[in-house]
Amino acid sequence: MFTVIFAIAVVVLAALIVDGGIAINARERAADIAEQAARAAADDIDVATLRSTGLASIGPGGCTLAGQLVRQYAQRSGSGVDAVTSAAMDGCTAGADTATVRVTITTRPLIPGVLGDFTETAQQTATAQCGITQGALC
Repeated sequence: MFTVIFAIAVVVLAALIVDGGIAINARERAADIAEQAARAAADDIDVATLRSTGLASIGPGGCTLAGQLVRQYAQRSGSGVDAVTSAAMDGCTAGADTATVRVTITTRPLIPGVLGDFTETAQQTATAQCGITQGALC
């Protein structure tokens, strides 16, 4: 009887450890994809403004590029132990020199029913800069 109860307890604890690790990894993944999406948005430099004023500013397609990156991430991360079941860009704001992106990802636990599904949200900011010295004329 002791062996059966102990075995069940070990399985439940192992599930908590593994699924807890998956939840922590989901938070890191959400932060990573939000950071990469913000960089993609900030990478869309408005060339006409750069040439006329010498200042780097984010172009009108920055959030579109960020959304494409998030969609590509969602399509490629659907397998493995820590598979992402969905990734969505909740919001994107691209100003003159700063892009802020919010991303939510959902993962599924390895052992369903112990902790439920995980939903993690992260928000990151990137700044468009021209040149190595943070805004120097190019």
